[in-house]
Amino acid sequence: MENRHLFAGIPREKMKSLILLIAILACVFLDVYVTFIIGKEIVYTHFFYIPIILAGVWYHIRALYVAIFLGVVHVLTTFTYPDFGFSIAVLGAVQRALVFLAVAYFVGFVSREHAKSLLQEEKRRVEEVRRSEGKLKETRDYLNNIIASSADTITVVDMKGIVRDWNKGAEGIMGYRADEVVGTSNKKFFADPEEPDRIMELVQKEGEITDYRTIVLRKDGKPIHISMSAAVLKDKKGVPIGTVRVSRDITKVVELEARIKAERDNLNLIFESMVDGVYVISEDYKVEFMNKVLRREFGDRVGDICYKVFHNREEPCPLCKLQEVIKGKTERWEWYSRGMNKTYDLIETPLKNVDGTVSKLTIFRDITERKRAEEEIRKLNRELELKVVDLEEVTRMKSDFLSLTSHELRTPLTPMQAQLQMLREGYMGRLNEKQEDSIEVILRNLTRLDKLINDILDISRIEAGRIKMYFEPMSLNETVKEAIKMQEPFAKKKNLKIRARLAELPAITGDAERLRQAIGNLLNNAIKFSDKSADVVVETKQVGEDVLFCVTDAGIGISKTDKEKLFKPFSQIDSSMGREHGGTGLGLAIAKGIIQAHSGKIWVESELGKGSTFYFSIPINQKITEKEVPYIG
Repeated sequence: MENRHLFAGIPREKMKSLILLIAILACVFLDVYVTFIIGKEIVYTHFFYIPIILAGVWYHIRALYVAIFLGVVHVLTTFTYPDFGFSIAVLGAVQRALVFLAVAYFVGFVSREHAKSLLQEEKRRVEEVRRSEGKLKETRDYLNNIIASSADTITVVDMKGIVRDWNKGAEGIMGYRADEVVGTSNKKFFADPEEPDRIMELVQKEGEITDYRTIVLRKDGKPIHISMSAAVLKDKKGVPIGTVRVSRDITKVVELEARIKAERDNLNLIFESMVDGVYVISEDYKVEFMNKVLRREFGDRVGDICYKVFHNREEPCPLCKLQEVIKGKTERWEWYSRGMNKTYDLIETPLKNVDGTVSKLTIFRDITERKRAEEEIRKLNRELELKVVDLEEVTRMKSDFLSLTSHELRTPLTPMQAQLQMLREGYMGRLNEKQEDSIEVILRNLTRLDKLINDILDISRIEAGRIKMYFEPMSLNETVKEAIKMQEPFAKKKNLKIRARLAELPAITGDAERLRQAIGNLLNNAIKFSDKSADVVVETKQVGEDVLFCVTDAGIGISKTDKEKLFKPFSQIDSSMGREHGGTGLGLAIAKGIIQAHSGKIWVESELGKGSTFYFSIPINQKITEKEVPYIG
């Protein structure tokens, strides 16, 4: 190859020496020429600083030799010129020579110190490079060990889709040895033959991919779900030469996700059937699910932002509980919707998703009517508070009167029953059929009157708070069976069957005699109002920390208005029914008092013409062994 300029091929140090020599000679020539040829003393020595400075930069303190040489030459030429002699001009030449020395020393010293710092920096840089190379080697060895021992598949595929590397993890998951796959196309590993091309195109476009899910085939043909991360490999010039891929077997994860999705679908079906509104939103406020109750009220807004759907806002609501809920907290609060003019009781709880994120599940319960009722109750309580004392006195007087009257009625009743029993037994066989029937009618009505008196006494004690309960361990099912046995003769007269479905229950603490009385009242009521030849169904079950009893009849049913007065003393739906079926309307009131004394609840579900179901629930654990029945007016 030809040299491109005159000095090509000359070493750098020789080139510097040559340039310096030329500059020195040029200065000597200039000094001699100006002094001896022109013969004048003119200022030209600033050119002498060029070789001095070059010598100082290149050779540091040795620039003093150049300065001494040029200073001597300048003094000699000035001194030897015939017209100058030892004059002011010679002194000026000496001064300039001294300046040459000062400049040479300063430039040489500065350049030497600078060179030292550069040398130290270079040594430090070389040392860092040496350490970095050592760390790089350690890192390379460490990575090679990781790749070799990794349980994940680590493969290298060139730009043509040919496998170039295959680690032990890939052998374990895929079943192929490295010598079986290296040098072959990677298409045979995928369930979809087009998948390798899509992966390569995506990696080239994005530079890398993470958590890319696909299906590969083992050597035995078994499909495996994998999660793949891949990146482009480039050479030193930045040209792509292939891809490195790390894959993990997520078959069990996919199966678990499928099961979780099925459970979530079932959960959504449950939400759809609820009478309350239900919705789910993501961490970024997007509505993921709305059941039909909310869709009916707010429209199908799945996919929209929740605060736009419910509040018509452009930013999150200040009362929003999302951040607290996704951190694991359950919130309950009330929300008034101006758009719907309704008040909702909101229960919000975290819901974990398949991908590990957390959503907020909210249950809307419309409590508008309840809030209005509470407001009405508050208003009524402010007129009623003035009459409580009077009403309590009236109630006490009424209870005392009922108690006194009941005792007075019972006084002649007992001997009447005894005399009739003696009459029937004494004239056994001598009475005709009509006389026997008359005595039976009288005894039956006396029994009925006795029960009525007992009920009046019980309700008066309940209202006065003077009836006591004695609690001890007992079996609710046994008490139910006893009550059924006592009511079976009454059921047979109407050609009814009492069907019992009694679940296995734990022992409870209660007053067995009083509970049998309450159950008997409910059964008697169901039999009394059922059509002939129909079934009365009795059930027991455990619900959480409570035991539940219910009795269902196929009778006339109860309207919503009549339900409100059903458990009040002396209350009947229709007075004509009392005459037709008997009773005074005390049975349900007494049952309510007994159940309330057991810290329980009693209620009814019914619809006109479709029968009724009476329920009561009692806590399994009662800590009180003796308790007075509260007033139930």
